[in-house]
Amino acid sequence: MTTLVGAEFLKLRTTRGWIGYVLALVVLTGIGTAAQVGSAAELDLITPEFQRDLLSGSLASLIAFLLGITSVTVEWRHGTITRTLLVTPRRELHVVAKGIAGFLAGVALAVLAVAVVLAVAVPMIAVEDASFVLDGEVGARIGRIVLGAALWGALGAGFGLLLKSQTFALVAGILWILLLEALLTLLLSLVDVDGAADFLPAQALGAFEGSVEDALSPAAGGVVGLAYVIGIGLLGWVRVEHSDVT
Repeated sequence: MTTLVGAEFLKLRTTRGWIGYVLALVVLTGIGTAAQVGSAAELDLITPEFQRDLLSGSLASLIAFLLGITSVTVEWRHGTITRTLLVTPRRELHVVAKGIAGFLAGVALAVLAVAVVLAVAVPMIAVEDASFVLDGEVGARIGRIVLGAALWGALGAGFGLLLKSQTFALVAGILWILLLEALLTLLLSLVDVDGAADFLPAQALGAFEGSVEDALSPAAGGVVGLAYVIGIGLLGWVRVEHSDVT
């Protein structure tokens, strides 16, 4: 399995798409953090809640999700999936390796995002004669952010396996996160079952990471998010098992 996961990262490095994702993460996270700190009131800068929310405001989860999709669908797009499955005839191992690679990529992206947030926020807050408090709660928030992005990366891999078409998967994934889930949440609130919206994937994982309030507890959000990763991954495996790649 280690060899298969290593092969997945080798494939990812041989494409240039990952560079764009990393640059987007660094630039947008840096700009977003600077804007949040610059527009905040002086009293807000010293509050632990504001500082923890800065960490949760990165785009690591979204980028991890999209990179997970791309890492899978690029093989179907360029036809290299045939060679991959000839080397690894047991397709379930291929699916698991993709999921693990997406998980680890999410970890790396989240660590990078946290580093960018701290690199921008710490000096800007220091200019205001305040300090960024790195305590146990911040450490726990960082841990959940990293694990949450990892789950998003694995979810993206499963989503890509399920849909296979790179364009369709990316468009559908972006629309779901940025638009469709919000519309579904609104519809559920109109019929007085708005609590059900807490169990949607972005809401659940957002509660786990700390970016969504008044929803599930972090532990419950993590369990629901993991259930989505497993469920979508199993559906992706079924799709791959019944796909003709000749």
